[in-house]
Amino acid sequence: MLYTKPYFQPHDPAELFDLVDRVVLGTLVTAHDDGVAISHPVFMADRARNRLVSHVALANDHVRFLRQGLPSIAILMDGGSYISSSWYPAAPHRDSAPTWNFMVAHFHGRPEIIPEAATARHLSQLVTHMERGRQDAWSMGELGPGGLERRLPNIVGYELPIERSEVRFKLGQDERARDMLAAEARLREAGRNDLADRMASYRPKENE
Repeated sequence: MLYTKPYFQPHDPAELFDLVDRVVLGTLVTAHDDGVAISHPVFMADRARNRLVSHVALANDHVRFLRQGLPSIAILMDGGSYISSSWYPAAPHRDSAPTWNFMVAHFHGRPEIIPEAATARHLSQLVTHMERGRQDAWSMGELGPGGLERRLPNIVGYELPIERSEVRFKLGQDERARDMLAAEARLREAGRNDLADRMASYRPKENE
């Protein structure tokens, strides 16, 4: 069970899939009779079907537990940033402890192996997602004739139907507004507008 608090919940459930789209690389954890299998695959969100789509190498021992459909957890975390107390206003006092702001989601479900054709679609969608906006973007077709087909036998695609999710969007909701405003400003100075914007969107109105 993920430790969290009510005010660390997302404003909109769609933000969980936004996190998946942004982070992509995650952790898959599957408990089994002999211990725990842990892998670090990439994930794509299938919003319409409430699933995550992913793949691992056929040689990965995790595959046998995926094929068994054992309960698993996919973890995706936005690394966030350290928030230094040195950023906070010194007057009248600077007595807030430093912290780390981040966003994480745990998706629980039982994996389902998908056929090669679905795996090929997933891989093509993944490449398109990762290459978007790049100058001279690469496409799957550049593998050449049969390039993807040669690789597919060594790749196992699977989906994780999301049975439930646990979320912790820790973005300063429980901190003093003046401290968080100062932290947001420092993050912007460091080029972390992404995190500063998310903190600003979650700053409680009563703290303004």
